[in-house]
Amino acid sequence: MRERDRGTAVASVLAWAGAAAFLICLLVRKVAPYPRWDLLACLAFSAVAFLAWWLRATGRWSSRLGWAGSPALGPKQGSWWWPPARGIYTTLGVWALFMPLVLLGLSTLDNTPQLAAITRHDYRIAPVTITKIHHSHRNRSKTGTTYISVVTVEAPGPAKHGKALRLKGTVTTPDRLTTGHRLTGGLYAPDAPSLGIILNGREELASLVGGPAAPREIGLLALVGAIPIALFLVGVKSGAEPMTLRSVLGDRPGRRLRVHIAGAAAGQCLAAPDPKKSSRDPHTKLSPALRLSSPEGTRELFIDRCLDPQALAAALEGRAGWLYWAPLEEHPPDWCVRALLVLDDDRYVYGLTPPGSAAELPQGEPVDGPLPDARPLRAVGPYALWQPAVHGPGMYGFGLGFLAVCLIVAGVGYDGGQLLGTCFAAAVGGPLAGFLLIQRRRTVSLRRLAGEPG
Repeated sequence: MRERDRGTAVASVLAWAGAAAFLICLLVRKVAPYPRWDLLACLAFSAVAFLAWWLRATGRWSSRLGWAGSPALGPKQGSWWWPPARGIYTTLGVWALFMPLVLLGLSTLDNTPQLAAITRHDYRIAPVTITKIHHSHRNRSKTGTTYISVVTVEAPGPAKHGKALRLKGTVTTPDRLTTGHRLTGGLYAPDAPSLGIILNGREELASLVGGPAAPREIGLLALVGAIPIALFLVGVKSGAEPMTLRSVLGDRPGRRLRVHIAGAAAGQCLAAPDPKKSSRDPHTKLSPALRLSSPEGTRELFIDRCLDPQALAAALEGRAGWLYWAPLEEHPPDWCVRALLVLDDDRYVYGLTPPGSAAELPQGEPVDGPLPDARPLRAVGPYALWQPAVHGPGMYGFGLGFLAVCLIVAGVGYDGGQLLGTCFAAAVGGPLAGFLLIQRRRTVSLRRLAGEPG
């Protein structure tokens, strides 16, 4: 666990810039012949940026871009506790990766062998008239009723002949069709009528021949992206408040204990029940912790699960400070309360600690007088969070998903065979399996640290 510096920050920005460029390329040119070199270039750019981040985070590459994160942030910008924001960023990142995958799926569904064959000729988009309805199927769903019809249409023929063509195709409409109905658009090759015709709206057809995504698809992406972005803005605004002793202790009588960082630990943290739920039982969670020593005994400060307690304890080795907490009289002594470890260099670590009793845990001394909020506090870190034993195995799932996306944009199985379906399943299931494996490995690591059977 290395402190975040300019090298890791720049690499992160570049990796996400590659993902954004991937989405923009699909929006500007939804369908193009395979392989999609523009999309492959975006993927390669993101892969190189992630590799640079990984080399820097693991210490295998010494960047010249100095700038340790926390000192540069200063007292004001570094005063908020950053690990909870990691959950917000993770949620936003998942949605940000989901949107290009959705648009890639729509692009792949439209990029059919029939389309490729038609566009190899002198194709045309023109209004057509239905001359015969072979059969029609009504499809009901929660979003409404649609009709899928196989029809023969009359379309303008080659300019040199001027004779109309009769072409067969499939069209989806909200209403039942009748003979003589005029459709706004059909994509076909006048010099190759055997290839049939693709029927849709003119804007949708334009997106199939190198144009931008249709407004309907852009609206769908905007709707999908609006919810997580709104939650992100709300979460960042609520989490950006500076952390102070008063915000942690409130108006309750507080206590403090002089401590030193003694090492890493893990254990079951009993948190107060959620008032929004009907259950009155405490919430129990296996959490990492810092072991704090004092002349009166030892205490544990439970910290966020994304932090590696061993690496954090090593980074803070030899540091001393005051641990502040405020017991709640209405709660049992083993239920954890919010606590703040303020080091002598004015950095802090936020977490939870059980108040306990005098017979179990050192109680320190009461905090008399006004709380010492006058001096600015800043959080430890931020850190480039990489734990080889936790994140390493899960990266295989993300790597599998990345490879599957590369194969899709390269055109593997674009004719709709089983290989294409397997690639999309791997693109979605690989990262999901990797995420679950990371959670499992973190739990195993904490159990091992706590001395529990795995």
